[in-house]
Amino acid sequence: MNDKIIELIKQRLDVGKREYGEQLDVFDGRDWEKETLEELLDACVYLSSAILKLMLAKERKKNESN
Repeated sequence: MNDKIIELIKQRLDVGKREYGEQLDVFDGRDWEKETLEELLDACVYLSSAILKLMLAKERKKNESN
């Protein structure tokens, strides 16, 4: 599993390199704390949506079997 996680991180870094044309520059003037908060809030929305979708599917399956 660790290898998969490392591969996913490498893929994200590659995406960033393609989009920005360079490796990550921590001194590029961006507000990293703000961007991190925004990304984490987005992740919370995505995760909540995915969990709710799974819960609804489970409930539908349960209702269909009754």
